[in-house]
Amino acid sequence: MARKSLFNILSQQPWWVSVLVAAVLFAVMQLVIPPLAPFVALPFLGIAVWLAVKQLRAAVPLDVPERLAKLREMPWENFSLVLSEAYRRQGYSVEPSKSGAFDFVLRKDSRVTLVQCRRWKVSQVGEGPLRELNQAIEKQEAYNAVAVTAGDFSEKARAFAAATPITLVAGAELVKLVGRLEKRRLRWWMP
Repeated sequence: MARKSLFNILSQQPWWVSVLVAAVLFAVMQLVIPPLAPFVALPFLGIAVWLAVKQLRAAVPLDVPERLAKLREMPWENFSLVLSEAYRRQGYSVEPSKSGAFDFVLRKDSRVTLVQCRRWKVSQVGEGPLRELNQAIEKQEAYNAVAVTAGDFSEKARAFAAATPITLVAGAELVKLVGRLEKRRLRWWMP
């Protein structure tokens, strides 16, 4: 088993744990060697700030069902803009597709990813659309694919995707994907 550093352990905790560690170390050092106390606590305060920023950016809104309902209400044009902009913010170049099996082609680091999201409004996506997407991966010589829905995937669809290079994005994952975007640029679709 690999040994974990203190930084790795703290990076898995809420930000306030690092503040607590800094306070304890400061108090102990204040008793032992008072002039060094701030210098011992300072790195842990830095870690706390870094974690706070990271955790705030990655926070999933608590109202996931409400956000998913808003996504389902969107017309295709708005949903496709939101999703493509979310992937652009992750460093992908996004091109629309004319294929019936997928909707976008993502490119990053010379890898091609196909995105299928036309069925974002349905309550459950079955295995059929994923089979089409898997065939498109082979035809387009893509690295992988992503299937997106504001609903859910059937058990058969999940089992099929587990054996392929298809990533399923639904529910809270979808809200997280577009969550940061909605706060910054596309407020028009928020209440």
